[in-house]
Amino acid sequence: MTVTITHNIDKVINRLTAYQRRDLPRAARRTVSQLGFQLARRDVPQYMKSVFDSPNNFTLRSLEYNVVSDYEVHLVFKRDVGKGNDPARYLEPVNRTTGGRKPAYRTKFTRFVHAAGIAPRDLNPVPFKPNLSKNKNGKVSQGEYSKVWRGLQKTTGAGKTGRGFRYFSVPDMRNRSGIGSRQGSLFDLPQGIYRAKGRGKAGVQLLFTYTRKPKPTVPQLFDYRNFVEKSVRTKVDSLLIRNLR
Repeated sequence: MTVTITHNIDKVINRLTAYQRRDLPRAARRTVSQLGFQLARRDVPQYMKSVFDSPNNFTLRSLEYNVVSDYEVHLVFKRDVGKGNDPARYLEPVNRTTGGRKPAYRTKFTRFVHAAGIAPRDLNPVPFKPNLSKNKNGKVSQGEYSKVWRGLQKTTGAGKTGRGFRYFSVPDMRNRSGIGSRQGSLFDLPQGIYRAKGRGKAGVQLLFTYTRKPKPTVPQLFDYRNFVEKSVRTKVDSLLIRNLR
């Protein structure tokens, strides 16, 4: 969703001499560049810290700015980032600009499990944090998701990863005769994603449980548009006057 925010600088222009007006385009370009930099690198990240619970650095650095003319700067959240989840997509449900309450973002890991045909679409993986590595914010690290992802792509016991670990899902709809089905049946394991080493049940660790709960709606506590509008209203005139000097 694209939103245009404008600001009238007539108050500043009306006080300029003819000599000063010659420098207006250059001063305006410097102003929108400074405004974009301050919003993307300082102001919006600080706002995120005030409304989100321990946002990680990737989220805090997700806003990008691009000066497109002497009087215009574009602010865009990153999209299609490759590894990890796209900020533009996972921020949309909590962004008040986009409208009413929406379901929580479906993570890339969840989409992978469904698209790969591992689990039916009514089962959603939920991290079992005691058995997963966490970052400094107490959230499951991206590296852990990547290891499980790679492990689940190997559907037979021959495909070990890391330090000899095998990863399997109960259920696994791709290969009912694979390691996941055999080991899950052998130990009567509940539904979930597991890591195993060796042949005994003692070497099996639960990594993700599965839930059938519908995706919850999330509160729209990120009032991004209103925050940017206030910043534009309070910053532009003073920045422009400073740059004209």
